[in-house]
Amino acid sequence: MELDLLQKTELWITGIELQGANLNEIAAVTARVLGLPAEAVMVVDVRDRVVVLDIMRRTVMAEQIVGREKELLSALNRVPGVRATSSAAVHARGILGLIAADAEQREELLERSTRLAQQVRAGVARRGVVFASGREVQEGLIEDTNSPYLIGLFEQHGYRMRFGGILPDDLDLITGRLRSAVADGYGLVITTGGVGAEDKDWMVESISRLDPAAATPWILHFHAGKGRHLKDGVRIAVGQVELTTLVALPGPHDEVRLAAPVLLEALEAGWGKEILAGALARVLREKWRRAMVHEHHG
Repeated sequence: MELDLLQKTELWITGIELQGANLNEIAAVTARVLGLPAEAVMVVDVRDRVVVLDIMRRTVMAEQIVGREKELLSALNRVPGVRATSSAAVHARGILGLIAADAEQREELLERSTRLAQQVRAGVARRGVVFASGREVQEGLIEDTNSPYLIGLFEQHGYRMRFGGILPDDLDLITGRLRSAVADGYGLVITTGGVGAEDKDWMVESISRLDPAAATPWILHFHAGKGRHLKDGVRIAVGQVELTTLVALPGPHDEVRLAAPVLLEALEAGWGKEILAGALARVLREKWRRAMVHEHHG
């Protein structure tokens, strides 16, 4: 289970005596015991019988810290110039305080933490938000049929969904709204529209800002600079930021209705972003392929 330290990253080791000790070695030994890279631990203060270390990580795994106090003190006691007295102890605020948990209860605590993490992930995964996009929707020129459809469909399958509003045609503003949705604990963020080839279409770029490794397959290819097209084609995007899956779908309602069942199936099966994006792209490409064949024969 990954634990967020919430900026409480200091470990205080009290009852420890130093005589010519190497502070870098103290930090390195602490890092080894906690299963961290050497550069992730630094001694930041030394006082009378007190050493303060800083864990330079935003998150740690539960098994790295829970019940590690005795192991850490024993390891430090073997460092030249360091003596852990009988009153030596490790103190920390917040999550890091679990280092002082009873070692005999370590497995039980880890098991409980794992169960809690699974419950949290399951709860977050079923909590979603849907965003519409575009000036034409914002000004009421066209009806947003996508958001009610997606919310209704996903709620029928046990999701708790809400409408997040209409995203403007602005890359920075879109990115900020999506980042806020992630921070608010939504496990699923769906956007519709804004994936085209015009200068107002920024949805794929926004998700790629939040997840530089986002899957962004092409739906249609054409030449940039032709007509209103400033990009080489139409893409969708699937990104993953912590526990949140972000999905950028096209705006046409028939395409949303084609993609939504595939998205549902993928989420239930736990597909990764690459597989999910590929499945969505295939069903949307097939729609365009059929349309082009029909136009050719016509």
